[in-house]
Amino acid sequence: MVMRSNLLKYMHVRESAPEAQFCDPCPSLFLRNVICSYCNDCRDLDICRDSALLAGEWRCAVPQCGQPYDRELMENTLLQIVQQRERLYHLQDLVCLRCNQVKAAHLAEQCGCAGSFSCKEDATEFCEKMQLILKIAIHQKFQLLQECTEWILEVEKS
Repeated sequence: MVMRSNLLKYMHVRESAPEAQFCDPCPSLFLRNVICSYCNDCRDLDICRDSALLAGEWRCAVPQCGQPYDRELMENTLLQIVQQRERLYHLQDLVCLRCNQVKAAHLAEQCGCAGSFSCKEDATEFCEKMQLILKIAIHQKFQLLQECTEWILEVEKS
């Protein structure tokens, strides 16, 4: 913390300024608990940052193994993630903008505190995540995943 504040002072930026906040330049998407069918090694794969995966080398990272992962299984896992994200987006709760209470009454247009309701997750945030998965599908040549995410994005725009 001391080093950070000293660097900000050197750059003439206040600690509470928006420029002082960390912004991750590269998004990430993890495939959790990917198991090698040959050596049973279990890993979390970051599809957006792992240089081997970006180069198309879907192989086990254990030096003694090096067997290729099942790409069809990876695509199906990503499809499950996309379908789950879409389902959670459409079934999300409405939250009061004033008191942050979850909407309990189905027919109420306003909260008891006279605040209006809004979705927990914004549509732009959801579309950004789907765009990221679409870019992965195009780069890795996952045809079914590409078609599915394109359809979801097309439906969300209309």
